[in-house]
Amino acid sequence: MNYTDSVLREIAAFSPLDVLLADIAVRIQLTPTDHRLAVGHYHAIHQWLERDGSPLEGLIASFYAQGGFSIGATTARHAEDADFDIDAMVQVTMHHDTDPEDVLSTLHIAIRGEPGSRYHDKTERKSRCVTVKYDGMHLDITPAVLIPSLEERTSFIFHSKKTATGFDKARLVANPWGFAEWFLRQTPPEAAFGQFFERQSLDYERLRFNKAESEADPVPDQDPAYRKSRAVIALQLMKRWRNIAYDARHAALRLPPSVVLAHSVAVNANKTSSLSEELLHQVVSLISALEAAERQGTTYKAVNPACDPYDVLTDRWPEDLNSQRTFMDELRAFAVDIQRLRSGLSVPEMRKTLEKLFGERPAADSVRKFMDGQVSADRNGVAAHIPSTGTVAAVTSIATPTYARSTPRTSPWGD
Repeated sequence: MNYTDSVLREIAAFSPLDVLLADIAVRIQLTPTDHRLAVGHYHAIHQWLERDGSPLEGLIASFYAQGGFSIGATTARHAEDADFDIDAMVQVTMHHDTDPEDVLSTLHIAIRGEPGSRYHDKTERKSRCVTVKYDGMHLDITPAVLIPSLEERTSFIFHSKKTATGFDKARLVANPWGFAEWFLRQTPPEAAFGQFFERQSLDYERLRFNKAESEADPVPDQDPAYRKSRAVIALQLMKRWRNIAYDARHAALRLPPSVVLAHSVAVNANKTSSLSEELLHQVVSLISALEAAERQGTTYKAVNPACDPYDVLTDRWPEDLNSQRTFMDELRAFAVDIQRLRSGLSVPEMRKTLEKLFGERPAADSVRKFMDGQVSADRNGVAAHIPSTGTVAAVTSIATPTYARSTPRTSPWGD
């Protein structure tokens, strides 16, 4: 069936690589079950902190998400022994001069509770937050004290780390809520990509639920993947790649923070017309920023636009030029692989490269699904291509542009 609608015409002209990347992105989203668990844990912690007898009873002004959870960029676990995280801020009505160790210790005690209580054996104190560990995920809760004289929700967060001679303490100005609002303004969804991603997402959900009776119960709504922009999907693909690359080659190093990747993506969004182009553009843009810092003999600096100049997103990474160079080298290799994919590879080479970058299972499943769809379209005589470009009209089940031409019945994979 042909459509004259410009949005559907754009969808139908997506390249096979765009289709594959989008399908991989669908597969690295949180599953409905994981999202339901995350939302449940998030609300349960909030209620627990406000319980009768809690050290923070009556002191919680607000409780809100931050990080990937707040911008729709959380990714699923990339390995059996890995987990995903959600981040929350708890704004408490303490004086901003309160000792950082007291603030963090009070939160830790409030979450941990008495021996035998629900979180007692799951709680771990960190230098800036308290972590609650669950099977397959963890929740980081950061205490904050509002600074009324600055922008909305700008707050002090607290650092306290035990040393050989006492404690290393600090108060830091931050506004993760403002960062999320800025990021979402910078990365609005596009109509064509949104409709395309909706179809990919819903197809995958139908497949998953048909295979898993245990997940057939309704789940709470989450922000659907198809409402995300190409930039947000590129960010999720970059995070997935980073996790796999560092697990494989730099397990002892601190991960380049997700917020630093998110900042770069938001700064450079809205300048491309396809997902593969967006991914390459974002990787190259970050390389260029890191190289600019390197030429000056300094480490890269990124600041939260909603809290400039106070909220420095790179205050703990890169720690030094060596860690910066390690990431630059990885990014350059990533860019080369993306460019190779965009230039054209055989199906086996494409699959191998995608598996290396994003993980064996999502990449292999995506390639297999795409191949099956193309072969089916060819056998049914509905495959099409765009004259003069050779572009496969890869989503003919949604739309085929009026200027597409039927593809002769042959196997596109040489078998």
